[in-house]
Amino acid sequence: MVDDHPVSYPQQGLWILDRLDPGQPTYAVPIVHRIDGELDTDALALSIGEVIGRHEVLRTVYRRRGRAVRQVVLPAEPVRLPIVDLTAHRDPEAEAARLADAEARVPFDLSTGPVVRQLLLRTGPGRHWLCLTLHHIACDGWSLQILGDELSAAYRSLVTGTAPRLRALPEQYADFAEWQAEQQDSPAVRAALGYWRRRLGDLPALSTIPADRPSGPLSGDGANVPFTVAKPVSDRVDHLAGECRATPFAVLLAAFAALIHARNGGRDAVIGMPVTARERESHQHLIGMFVNSVVIRLAAADATCFRDLVCRARDESRAAIAHRNAPFDSVVAELSPPRTAGIHPVFQLMITYQGSAPGGLTLPGCAVTSGFGDTATTKVDMSLSLTRTGTGYSGRLEYSTDLFEASTARHLVDQFQEILATGTADPLGSLVA
Repeated sequence: MVDDHPVSYPQQGLWILDRLDPGQPTYAVPIVHRIDGELDTDALALSIGEVIGRHEVLRTVYRRRGRAVRQVVLPAEPVRLPIVDLTAHRDPEAEAARLADAEARVPFDLSTGPVVRQLLLRTGPGRHWLCLTLHHIACDGWSLQILGDELSAAYRSLVTGTAPRLRALPEQYADFAEWQAEQQDSPAVRAALGYWRRRLGDLPALSTIPADRPSGPLSGDGANVPFTVAKPVSDRVDHLAGECRATPFAVLLAAFAALIHARNGGRDAVIGMPVTARERESHQHLIGMFVNSVVIRLAAADATCFRDLVCRARDESRAAIAHRNAPFDSVVAELSPPRTAGIHPVFQLMITYQGSAPGGLTLPGCAVTSGFGDTATTKVDMSLSLTRTGTGYSGRLEYSTDLFEASTARHLVDQFQEILATGTADPLGSLVA
């Protein structure tokens, strides 16, 4: 039996983007797990199949019905886990890295599926790379943790012979899409649209970091610079956040806003930020796309010191999150900004924050290291991703290769690190220019 349902607002936006630029991996979400130990590959395949069977969104395709797009849930079927044996290769680890990158860059066909792919690379006795690649239309950052937890629980039950401890799902993602559609005419959503109209109505036409090459329609090609925040600086981030009654994210956001101001000299740093739309308890345990975009407009030029900027970042991000229930597409329609093909409306810079590493696995008898793969794409001019780790913060600056040289991106990372280190060491001092 095939189930047919309306799409959610974030799914609608991603489907439109896919139609405008088909065959691109821009919205692929690749997770790579490096597994050392005795791995039961049959149990792993069954575990992946169990999670896909539980969450309908992982076996959903998207098809036009008249003028609308619908999500069509396909029946659960046994999952095949392709295994590529690289043990005879002259450099198995390097070849695994190459193949993992290639897998991350394979586009999805949303009309036929699948929206989740799995590939296992064997690099030696007891050494594997598990590549799980999902389309963003089926998941968000929160989903990756659910995916990791449920895969771990299912695998553990299979290899130990114990009963699985996976909670029942009273709803599926399609129920969220129905619920969300019912909310769009509510007083809360109308009030949120009014807030964004007042807050963003006079935005500058373009607020980004000056590029190395002329701006224009972007190809979507991108690269990234990974980095780590040293533990002494990470500790100071946490300390300053506590002093300001803010989250560490507000401190990191303030440093990014200071970097933008230092680079473009504008009064306001305008930054997009994904936020969760999981409003109900029943949404907390579902894999799916529950993300909405909000806009942070931070008057970095008016800040008297770094601590002041942190407090502004705290207040601005809280206000944005409080008005997150207005779909971003509705906000864009309300603002009616000038549109240019290939350029994201309203904001060209983004920041994302994860409270933990993406979707880690805990497999009996194995040590697992998890991280994001590389799609070699970017959604906006530049995006800063920060993740809390056991020792502090790790980061990745993703940038458009149409606009920026690699050397510029590396310098921006160095400058961000300097602003963060200096600002947290002397919060009442002048901002680093």
